Amino acid sequence: MKNLLFLVLFLFFFQTSYCDVVPPNTHYYGKCVKIINIDEFPDYSFIGYIKQVSGDHSTESYIINSKDCIHKGYKFNMFYIVAAKKSYLLNKNLDTLNWLEDKNVLKANISIGSEGGYTDNDDPMSFLEEQYKIVKLTKTRIILYKCKELFEYSNGEPFSVKEYAYEEQSKSDVYPFKNDDRVIEIYPNTKIFHFLLALLVTIFIETLVLFLLFKTKYKKLSITNKLLLITGFITSFSTLPYVWFVFPAFIASRFPYIAFSECFAIIIESVIIYKLLKVDYKKALLTSVICNVISFSIGLLINWNSVYDIIVNFIN
Repeated sequence: MKNLLFLVLFLFFFQTSYCDVVPPNTHYYGKCVKIINIDEFPDYSFIGYIKQVSGDHSTESYIINSKDCIHKGYKFNMFYIVAAKKSYLLNKNLDTLNWLEDKNVLKANISIGSEGGYTDNDDPMSFLEEQYKIVKLTKTRIILYKCKELFEYSNGEPFSVKEYAYEEQSKSDVYPFKNDDRVIEIYPNTKIFHFLLALLVTIFIETLVLFLLFKTKYKKLSITNKLLLITGFITSFSTLPYVWFVFPAFIASRFPYIAFSECFAIIIESVIIYKLLKVDYKKALLTSVICNVISFSIGLLINWNSVYDIIVNFIN
């Protein structure tokens, strides 16, 4: 039992993803987004406006400058880039302004994602910096475009640069604002896809472990295949959405987030196993620990390149 607890703590420390299983054959890359020519518009302040999607749906506003990376906090928060004249903002509290409805506020013509992502293991990219430029300010819009991408690599290759020319935009290109100044909140569909993939893989792994345990070690209990399938589905579906969408909104630090999430999953799933399979709680708890450690370990192995980088950096 002591060895098992040591293994769990080891996995907690070195896990690099926000779920039990990350996208297969991929590794994480960091990202920094900058608007590099803000100083060319000295009469305006450019604001990052964050709208939380969970909890009390609070908002946060901060001034964007050309040297710092844009941030949005929790990955599923809504994020908007707006601007207003410095004279208008004088003596005003940024957090109390209604940035999306105020007629004195200009809104960006495009949505910009500031969080990193996953790329194939065949791609050695480890970091991406996106640079945007302000083309002009209209009566209602900040016209932005991506002018440059800088790529860093983990295999010793020199960084590379891609540059982009500005193309004049038509009315349809100013999506998501269109012609009526409404802000259309775009939910990050790629993240939903990754969540569903992680959910399916986790259900498969933990259900398979349930079958192995209750058809070998606990076969005398005579648990039916149908009940094992139902239990495997309910346990994962009852915990993974909280791990992905709820806990990151309240726990910013990676290690406490992982530790709390995995302990939550083990406890909740042990209760579900105890109730559905009608086994004693010690067996249910042990089964839950085994299921979660195995799915967690597989996620660790799939994402081994990122884990290896962390170990090397830690040693050095």
